[in-house]
Amino acid sequence: MSAFLSLVGRDLRLAFRQGGDAAMVIAFFVLTVVLFPFGVGPEPELLQRIAAGIVWVTALLAALLSLERLFQA
Repeated sequence: MSAFLSLVGRDLRLAFRQGGDAAMVIAFFVLTVVLFPFGVGPEPELLQRIAAGIVWVTALLAALLSLERLFQA
């Protein structure tokens, strides 16, 4: 388990060292989650029903933005 945590820690340090990638991913995630209700409509029941799915899909799409750096080497 310690090897896994050290590997994750190393990857996080490398990601934060580049700076722009992490900020772009977080900005995309927040912007998409905030703007999604404007596209769907203001019905609270509908938004409550689909909120978890929207958050997961948005998080996965945001993760795709940083995949290029993973395969760069």
